[in-house]
Amino acid sequence: MDTKRLNLSDSELRQIVNDHFTTCDSADQAYRIVQTALEPFSPCPEGFLADHYALKVTIERNGQTELLSFFVKCLPTENPVLRSYLEEIGSFRKESSVLQRIVGSIQRHCPWRTVAPRVHLAVEEQLLVMNNLKSNGYSVVKREGGLLEVVFVQQALETLANLHACSFVLEQKQGKRLPELFPTVLNENAWVQTSTSTRVKDVANVIKLYTELVKICDHWHGPRKQTILERLAPLIRKIYTYVEPSHEFRNCLNHGDLWCNNIMFKCDGQGQPIGCALVDYQLSRYVPPAYDINLLLYLTTSRQLRDENLTALLDHYYKCFVDTLERNQVNASEIYPRETFLRCCEHYRLAGLIHSTIISGEVTLPSKFLEEIFGDLQSTASFMPDTKVWICVKAFQADERYRKHLIELLDELFAYV
Repeated sequence: MDTKRLNLSDSELRQIVNDHFTTCDSADQAYRIVQTALEPFSPCPEGFLADHYALKVTIERNGQTELLSFFVKCLPTENPVLRSYLEEIGSFRKESSVLQRIVGSIQRHCPWRTVAPRVHLAVEEQLLVMNNLKSNGYSVVKREGGLLEVVFVQQALETLANLHACSFVLEQKQGKRLPELFPTVLNENAWVQTSTSTRVKDVANVIKLYTELVKICDHWHGPRKQTILERLAPLIRKIYTYVEPSHEFRNCLNHGDLWCNNIMFKCDGQGQPIGCALVDYQLSRYVPPAYDINLLLYLTTSRQLRDENLTALLDHYYKCFVDTLERNQVNASEIYPRETFLRCCEHYRLAGLIHSTIISGEVTLPSKFLEEIFGDLQSTASFMPDTKVWICVKAFQADERYRKHLIELLDELFAYV
């Protein structure tokens, strides 16, 4: 694949390589770019909101040839409807700003853990070139339905604890809240209520999807089914109240999109996780840390795992959170006393449950149905276009694992009906 597809100039290529070397303590060494190549990042699409490539740059320095690999994320070139949608929600502008301006500042306060990739180059609002975490030993852990084992969840919580804690550290050091330091960067772009927004139609279609699933599934019946159908829409739409900054609890940078493909793990020789980095910060927001925590737990664990391990997992997060603050000379009790933290987690439990329900219809689809979506431009034209609703319904009817997972999630959600 020709790198001309990216329209990168020679100076931009050198900027990418130069920035790479600044992270390797070898920025002063001369080099020559021999050739470049562009490849699909993986055989199957890694996400729904961009095209992903591996940029391979062969260089020569000190008489030796080296191959450098970078991760490239760009606006879709062959799907103008999706491209227009991404421009509407400002995903590239947001991710570029969050990673370069906010996460870059946060990362300096937790140098012992990689919380996100480093942006080497951002081109307007259409292209990002980052370090390839795969080259550093990170990978997405593929599990059935995206559900992880406890040790992986613990690692993800450690990274969240570092991200959240160092967000507070940054505010303490600067004497200002993030929205003051970075105006408009963390404005909500996922769950918005602007009448002309495609995302409003997406949420309406999610409600249509789950209404249809409740109707066709005999798991719910009689008066209970009717009550669910009457109250489903207002329950889903409660998400809008949770994505605004809280007036009761301290807010911080939240990743905001913690499904399995956005969580990369580094494992030892025995396959045990020893590190975790988060990718795709295009839907980040400024809310209390418990939003991210609950979102992670509902998207990556089964109900049984949560029932058996929730207290221990929250303890693990809080211990890491306190430790990170203390390593930066910040008193955790001034930010989140333990009792306040637990109260916050309980308050945002429904937020994580609603958010995970909204996106699980899509992100847990079996591969057969994902292929159908990626093979149809209209099915990828937004988060939940009409055509995708009926693909999800078809998957629910045909795939037992998918059906059981959604029923389990909906059962917990409907406890609030």
